[in-house]
Amino acid sequence: MGHAVSVPDDTRRALLRELLGDTGRLVVVSNRGPITFDRADAGDGRLTAARGSGGLVTALAELGRHAPLTWVAASLTEGDRAAARVLNDGRSGPGDARVRELLEETLPGQDLRLVYVSLSDEVYDRHYRSFSNPFLWFVQHEMYANAYAPMIDDTLIDAWRKGYRPANVQLADAAVDAAADTTNPVFLLQDYHLYLAAARIRERLPDATILHFNHIPWPSESQWRLIPQSLRRPICEGLLACDIVGLQTDRYASHFLDTVASFVRDARVDRDGRNVAWRGRRIRVRAYPISVDPDGLLRFAASNAVEQRLERLSDRLDRAGRPRLIVRADRIEPSKNALRGFLALETLLDRRPELRHQVRFLAVQAPTRTEIAEYAEYGSAVREVVARINGMAEPDEQPIWIYDGSDYAMAIAALRLAEVVLVNPLVDGMNLVAKEAILVGERDPVLVLSETAGAAEQLAADALSIAAADVVGTATAMERGLAMPAEERRARLRRLRALVRQQDLDWWLTRQLRDVAAVRRGLVPPSRRLRDTVRGVESEAV
Repeated sequence: MGHAVSVPDDTRRALLRELLGDTGRLVVVSNRGPITFDRADAGDGRLTAARGSGGLVTALAELGRHAPLTWVAASLTEGDRAAARVLNDGRSGPGDARVRELLEETLPGQDLRLVYVSLSDEVYDRHYRSFSNPFLWFVQHEMYANAYAPMIDDTLIDAWRKGYRPANVQLADAAVDAAADTTNPVFLLQDYHLYLAAARIRERLPDATILHFNHIPWPSESQWRLIPQSLRRPICEGLLACDIVGLQTDRYASHFLDTVASFVRDARVDRDGRNVAWRGRRIRVRAYPISVDPDGLLRFAASNAVEQRLERLSDRLDRAGRPRLIVRADRIEPSKNALRGFLALETLLDRRPELRHQVRFLAVQAPTRTEIAEYAEYGSAVREVVARINGMAEPDEQPIWIYDGSDYAMAIAALRLAEVVLVNPLVDGMNLVAKEAILVGERDPVLVLSETAGAAEQLAADALSIAAADVVGTATAMERGLAMPAEERRARLRRLRALVRQQDLDWWLTRQLRDVAAVRRGLVPPSRRLRDTVRGVESEAV
């Protein structure tokens, strides 16, 4: 499958040496850690471990291969808390050996230290289940029907005061403590759960270098007008405690600058220069489109776990007469837009009835956040449409095949066999499935990509672009993908692969390290537009 064309190792090493010295470490802070620990069902109650789910962990799970890393996150399970007692206390013994063994099994070959923070149930429930999800997630994915929601009521304000704010303080304090032995530490804060953390770190370590990267969309300032100034201004000011605010795309960076200009009246926003002057400091706003580790992904795609699932899929395809595959892999939630994807298939089958026997739509999908009413209702609507399309056909003859989305190996196996890959979110920060499909696909897959996916800013030229709400257009794009001549498929995929291999996870990290190094030197970080390539730091003074 080839190898990644990445940033030269010596570039990254030189930046890390400059920033960290011989003994320093990057400090990553996130809500969810890269590993979830659990207690085994067996009577001995031994710890087990699995790689965490979600786009953030997918992107960052291999980061310890590229840089010495300390990762601070919340404990989400009793197993996490048990592991935390070992990891945080620095004890040695049978428990310590078991945790280290699980770390190496789950994320092999990495220079990684984990610090898990045990938030109380009351704080975490308010922080995560009430404020971060669904409230911030829905605002930033523009998922609210504005005539009805959101409702800024006493419950939400309580979640802000007694959940979101204290969780940010506790995670920030743990990060500062984890960096206690580091001179001028570098903190990489992750995502919407931690908008207030930089302010706390800055309060305790005024000379720290802080970059906050947001994995989800940053909507236009009109979305933020739905919520009161008492919430939106602290969110903006929390981010302005950073040296660099990183967003997935140029569009989101522009939205952030507009938001600050609207709601932080004492800030001076330079949209052309992509910076904000505020309270004696200059904050740079940059786009860093996140990606995957191609070599790590291709190793996993060739693993025994994936091969076993590939064999299962191949057997089923044989039983069904070797139909062609359209594949999607995501969570069942409103922003992923699965419902319209299945309706587009229904439209295509109505238009071309013969495809019912020639094509299967293989969806690797996981239910998520089912305790949230909107998610549960959406999942029910998706299941109803799938049942209607499949009718009473035997399982192998059904047009839609559903597989467990929590099985990452199955998702990669399906993408290896895909001829068309549908990625049609209403809005997405990036969407790494699009990039994974490009790298692992063995049948020259055609990518059908929503214009509102973050990945479209990089990939749209050689994908088939669709509007997220356009069911007819999505059906037409899938039909075009199935009918596309082999030479055109190969040419499009070749260009897409070259881009993803060049702009990979190492490239994403190195752009950030380069910009952090520029800030440290008092220079202008060079990363401004996505066409920017890795080069020497500009000499323009701040």
